[in-house]
Amino acid sequence: MDVTEGIVISLITAMVVGVPLFGLTLRFSLKPLVEAFIRLKETQHGGMEVRLLRERIAHLERVLEAHGLMDDHLSLSLRPGAPERLPAVAPLKDRERV
Repeated sequence: MDVTEGIVISLITAMVVGVPLFGLTLRFSLKPLVEAFIRLKETQHGGMEVRLLRERIAHLERVLEAHGLMDDHLSLSLRPGAPERLPAVAPLKDRERV
């Protein structure tokens, strides 16, 4: 076997075996970083979604209060920034379903 043939065979073997192994190594080493970056982006956009949901709930509460379907003390306990809690005993009203 000639020297050039040995070099060519070793380079082909390195490319056939080494490139996939290098790719797998990169994939498993970069996967946690990529997942952390994706979670960071989701939480940044999730803040806006939560704010929009809070606004929608506040609007629905105002509509329910306008129709007399909601007690006043429940809406006062749900201020922005206050911890969300359910009342221990919620008064039941006999209302028709709308």
